[in-house]
Parts: sequence; C-alpha cells; structure tokens
Amino acid sequence: MHELLHIDTVGPDEFRGRCAEGSPGRAYGGHLAAQALAAAQRTVREGRAVHSLHGYFLSPGRPEAEVRYVVRRLRDGKSYDLREVTAWQQSDAVFTMTASFKVPEYGPPRHAPMPDTPPPDLLAERGAGPDRTWTNVGERSAVGRGVVFRPVHTGSGSGVPGESRRSLWVRAAGQLGADPGAHACALTFLSDMALARTAAVAHSPAAARDPSTMFTTSLDHAIWFHRPCRADQWLLYTQSSRASGDGRGLSTGEMWSRQGELIATTTQEVVLRERRGAAPDPAAAG
Repeated sequence: MHELLHIDTVGPDEFRGRCAEGSPGRAYGGHLAAQALAAAQRTVREGRAVHSLHGYFLSPGRPEAEVRYVVRRLRDGKSYDLREVTAWQQSDAVFTMTASFKVPEYGPPRHAPMPDTPPPDLLAERGAGPDRTWTNVGERSAVGRGVVFRPVHTGSGSGVPGESRRSLWVRAAGQLGADPGAHACALTFLSDMALARTAAVAHSPAAARDPSTMFTTSLDHAIWFHRPCRADQWLLYTQSSRASGDGRGLSTGEMWSRQGELIATTTQEVVLRERRGAAPDPAAAG
C-alpha cells in the first residue's frame, strides 16, 4: 500500500503519481482519490486532519500513465482549511476533489451500533481471480495486492423492496506505520471497493445474479471521516443502495472498526447501464 499511495513533489502545490488499473483499461478511482488526498495533505498546516472529501470522476484515466495533482488553497481558517485538487493526465483533467481539514475537537461521540456480522477470522478469503459479484479487480493486480477483503456472503437483499445491502471486511495489505494521514489515504483507497456493484445488484434480478452484465463507472465519490483509524487493520464495510434510474445508481457505505466504532460514511453515484449483448432477464419475459 505504501507504494500505491506514493506521490512525488514537483512544486509547492503540484505533485506527481501513477494510478493502477481498476476495471480493464480504467484507472482505479479509489487510487486517484487517495493520491489526491495525499497531495492536499502536504499543503495543510500541521495538526489538521481531513474530515470530508468530495470528488468527481471526469474521465476514465489511463492506468500507469503519469498523473499530475495540482492543489489550490481555497481557505486557511482558524479551525478549518479547504483544498481543491485536480488530477491531470497530459492536458486532460481526470478527477477533481475538494477536501476539508480541521483542528481536532474533543467531546462525547455518538453513533448507531455496528451491525451484527461474522468476524473476518470466520470468513473465507476471496479466490485467486476477481469475484465478479464484488469487483473487477483481480487479486494479482496492483490494486488487488494492496487490498485484503473477505465478503460476507449473506445475499444482497435487505427485506426492503428496492434496496440492496452487502457487507465485506477490508484492510490495506502490509503495515502503514503511525501517520494518521497515511491511514486516511488508505481508507480512501479502500472506500471505492464494491460500491458500484452494490448499486448494480439491486437494479434487476439479472444484475443480482451477475453484476458484470451492467456497465458501471463512478461519477462521484464522497467520504466523511468521523474518527481516525488504522486502515491496515480489519474494517467492516457495510453498503446499501436504495435508488437507481435515469442510467444512474446511488450507493452509501459505512466503515466500522472491529471495536464497533463508526469510522467513516461514504456515498457514490455511478453510471448504471445494461451492457449491449447481455443475456435477457428470463424473469422479465412474458
């Protein structure tokens, strides 16, 4: 994971990195967002941590091609700093993000209880190839080598018509050290895992059986960081999708520590279209 998050400094507000492939021929969106956050962090005053980011994917991005991250310092306030980052490949803007950072404040936390889920130790690791129900990412790819995840195979239904719910345990591979900023970037990297497919499986019975029959690509991605965490330790990632239509689907997620703390909340909207040539859904016939 250290190698995946690495960026080089080009100037005071410009940085350079490379992003690995997610879907075939496309840069992994979570990698772009993680490196963009790393770039923004380098321009923020010491003692301030990210509490939210909002990004838009502008084009697919070319895997392994150089990415330039240009940071604009929008605000340096007494308690909050705001940064805008644009990721460029040559003359093409591929991703843009705003990220807000704040001085820590102390008070009693509040959140709902973590869902009752089998611990990762009792779950099987995924196979050597990509599990098409969850992601296009293969275990031997650069992204796959940086991430360890164990799906919770309890089906995608929630008992609520029109809603899908899924869960997986996920963590960064290897050790990330003590820097909270590195763990925030790694969590950002992990947060893109499976969200698009969660929107797809609720879309139709055919997509529930095989999400790869749907074309999905991320439009935007947002994270609210509720508290620091260690992204190299297991996090439960619960996901749900309650709406799709107009060629789009929306997913939300929550990340929990093994101790039951709510670490982060995510949202993502994706393009959601049936692939040309996909087999018709027998349930829709007649």
